[in-house]
Amino acid sequence: MPPETLYDSNLLDEVIDACIKHLRDHPKDPNALFYLGNAFFLKGQLDKASFCFVKSVNLNPKNPVYYNHLGHAYRQMGDKDQAIAAYESVLILNSRFADAHFNIGLIFYESRALDKALASFANALAINTRYAAARYYTARIYQDQGAFNRAMLEYRQIVEDHVGKALGPGGVTVDFGLVFTDLGLLDLAEREYRRLIKQHPEYADLHYHLGMTLKKAGKPDEAMDEFRLAIKLNPHYMDARRKYWESAG
Repeated sequence: MPPETLYDSNLLDEVIDACIKHLRDHPKDPNALFYLGNAFFLKGQLDKASFCFVKSVNLNPKNPVYYNHLGHAYRQMGDKDQAIAAYESVLILNSRFADAHFNIGLIFYESRALDKALASFANALAINTRYAAARYYTARIYQDQGAFNRAMLEYRQIVEDHVGKALGPGGVTVDFGLVFTDLGLLDLAEREYRRLIKQHPEYADLHYHLGMTLKKAGKPDEAMDEFRLAIKLNPHYMDARRKYWESAG
């Protein structure tokens, strides 16, 4: 599914025009090609995006960020092998690039290669212990495997990291919302997430999870509102963007 964007289409067109004009005089400027690739990526023109990222990489093969975005393009195109190869190129240049470890893990997770996914998420967390997305997917794997105690410890850590204080006994709440959702108790899940959002409206993941619950409950308009809030809080929240446009369709 091509990536959708909440960026203004006219703004993206202006970026594309500016980059193309610049490249006429400076055809070997890797940064301009990279910016052009990002604009095409946000417009969902993945072939053009990957072409620009490849040219950026060829002109400056020492920049791990170029490879990382190339991996994103390949992943959105469904070419998992090429995406992993691009992310691995990032790690050759910088082994402590946490996002590359995470993105490899995400591909393994989507392919249900869960042991490999866990290893990649662990690598990301070893570099950044507050990497919420890596910890979240680690918890999801434990939950899917029936290791609920381990899953709840991970969910609890996410809350402690991002709320800013340790939770007392019975203080785990994000994980219960997920459990309620998985059990089909959508009214309870919705109530739990709304209660948490009143306390911590700045937490993008809470809006995302509430959106997922509302989507499952057949409330697409309300779900879109929550996904939109998650994106506003974290513009790089690709899962929220994806679910926003799925709800719109």
